[in-house]
Amino acid sequence: MWWISYRGESKHGVNNIDVFEDDGSPRKIHPLLLDPYAAEPLHIARGFALVGDDLYIANAWRKDSHIARYHRHGDSFRFEEVLAKTEQVAAMVHPFDVDLGDDGRIYISCQDTNTVVSLVPQTRQPAPVAEHLRMRYPDGKFLPGTLVASSQGRLPGYGDRTPLDVPSPLGLSVVLDEQGKPRRSVRGIVVHRKHLYVADEAGDAVKVFLVESGELMAHITEHALKAPVHLLLLGETLYIGAAGTGSILALDLTSTPPSGKLKARVVIDGKLDTPSGFAIGPDGDLYVAERKKQRVLRFSPEGKKKGTFMEGLPDMPEFLVYVP
Repeated sequence: MWWISYRGESKHGVNNIDVFEDDGSPRKIHPLLLDPYAAEPLHIARGFALVGDDLYIANAWRKDSHIARYHRHGDSFRFEEVLAKTEQVAAMVHPFDVDLGDDGRIYISCQDTNTVVSLVPQTRQPAPVAEHLRMRYPDGKFLPGTLVASSQGRLPGYGDRTPLDVPSPLGLSVVLDEQGKPRRSVRGIVVHRKHLYVADEAGDAVKVFLVESGELMAHITEHALKAPVHLLLLGETLYIGAAGTGSILALDLTSTPPSGKLKARVVIDGKLDTPSGFAIGPDGDLYVAERKKQRVLRFSPEGKKKGTFMEGLPDMPEFLVYVP
C-alpha cells in the first residue's frame, strides 16, 4: 500500500495521511492509516519514518510543532506518545522531516530555524550540541540539540534567543521572504552509517555530516541538483529530488566514508513539475509526486516515463512511501 502526507495548509487541506492500494486506488476498508483513538491532533503532517512497528510523524504546524510516535495495531497505527514539542526542543519549529539514526537518536530537520536537531528518545530531551560546533565556536550560543546550524542565526523561529551565524558551507544556507521568514531552508534528511545527509535547499547541495561530531564531511552536487527537497535511501543508493530543476538524482553509497565533493547521477532530468515525495514501488519502478499538479507519476528505474499513477489528489502531496 501507499502512504501520502499532504501540505494541509489550504482551506480544504487534508491534515492526516491517506492510504492507497498497490494499484493506486483509495483503500476502502481502512481509508486512514492512523487510529484516531487517544491521538494528538495532526496539523500539517510532514515527514514520517517507519521503523519496525513504530511510526514517527513530524507535525509541522508552527503553533504545535511536535514529533508523534504511533505503533502498529492490526491494519492501522495507534497513537502512543508525543516525543517532543517546541517547549522541550526550542529549535524544533516547523519540522519538515524525521529519521531514526543507527545510534538510536531521532533527527529532525526544522524549517523555521534552518537547523537539524537530534533527540534522545529515552529521555525526550535534546542531545548535546554538536561537538564540532562547540569546538569551532567556543563562545557561540546554540540551542540545545543542534547538530547542524544555520548560516543565519537571527531567524523568526528562534524567538528571543538568537544563535550564532555559522557561515556556509558548515552552516545551512537560507533564503528569506519579504516578511523575513525562511522561504528556502533545510528540507529532507537521511541517516546512514553514522552519517547525516541533509538537503540544503538554498545551497543547491546535499551535505554530509558526521552524526557523532557534526563535522561536515562531503557535498553532493551536480548541474541538475538545484533546490533539493526530498531524500530517499534504498539499500545503498541515495535518491535526491531537485525541485529547482524538476529532476531526480542518485548516488551509490560505498563502504568508504563520504568525503569531499561527490557527484550524483541524473535519473530523471527536468521532466517533473515541482517534484515532492517519491518512492520505489513493488515493481521496482520510481513513483514521484508532483506537488502543484497533485498527482503521482511513474517512471522506470532508468527514468523513462510510464504515465500517471494517481491524479486528482485532495491536496498537494508532500511525502510518498510504499509499505509492503
